[in-house]
Amino acid sequence: MAGMGERLWDIGRSPAQHMTVLVFGLFALLTGIVATSILAVAGGGGGTTSIVMAALILRGVGGFFVTLALFLGAYTASGESWTTTVWRIAQLLGAVLVLIFVF
Repeated sequence: MAGMGERLWDIGRSPAQHMTVLVFGLFALLTGIVATSILAVAGGGGGTTSIVMAALILRGVGGFFVTLALFLGAYTASGESWTTTVWRIAQLLGAVLVLIFVF
C-alpha cells in the first residue's frame, strides 16, 4: 500500500493531477480574497465575523494547495537542461513567496 509521500510524489509527476491541485488552490485563494473585498465594499452587518472567518479559511486552504503544487512540481521535475533548472528554481521561489505573503 502506497504511503502519503508516495501519493504526493505521484501527484507531482502527473500533469493532470498537478494542475488540479494548482487550480483548486488558486480558486480557493481567489474566493477568499473576493469574499474579503466584498465585505469591505458591502460594509458591516450581522454576518461580518462569519464572512471574515470563511475568507481566512479559504485563503489558508488555497495557500496550502498552491504551495504544495509548486513544491511538488519543483521536486518531481526531471531533466538536466538549464531551462528545467531555471523552472525548478522559479517554482521554489514562487512557493516561498506564497508562504510569505499568504501566511
